[in-house]
Amino acid sequence: MPPKPDKLQPALVGGMIIGVISAVPFLNLLNCFCCAGVLLGGLLAVMFYKNSITPEMAPLSSGDAIAVGALAGVFGAVISTLLAAIILGLFGNVLGEWMYEFMVQLIENAELEMPEEFYDQLRESLLEQTLGDLMLSFFVEAIIYTPFGLLGGLLGYAIFKPKVPPTVTTAPPLPSPIV
Repeated sequence: MPPKPDKLQPALVGGMIIGVISAVPFLNLLNCFCCAGVLLGGLLAVMFYKNSITPEMAPLSSGDAIAVGALAGVFGAVISTLLAAIILGLFGNVLGEWMYEFMVQLIENAELEMPEEFYDQLRESLLEQTLGDLMLSFFVEAIIYTPFGLLGGLLGYAIFKPKVPPTVTTAPPLPSPIV
């Protein structure tokens, strides 16, 4: 039986999906729904891994799915941080200003009353990002994305696991009636 394929490439593709969803402004709001972008990346990583398994190889196992999903989460944190740094370098405060205006509009449309200090803090966090903020963001994302990527991998396993044909069992013979 040939060995299973390498888990690195499918995990890297899943990590790219996670990284793009997490770093692109407004698209990153998808992660507000229980880290849906991270779950999706882990799930797709398992799908890509399953597609690389040939019939001669051992079937996909839950351990494979866990490993691929968790790796996708780690790669997603790295790629997200790199993309965020590139986006910050290209757009700088312009993008932060758009995000600030978007958040203020959301708060006003929801008719929430926030203290003025909240708006000051929001503006500061969106407009004054530093390299230290990006590094802190990487560590937080690595801690969060790894288990959520793992959960996405388990979802992928539940969806893509090998189908086991049902076993047919025969009922034991009925006892003969006593006459």
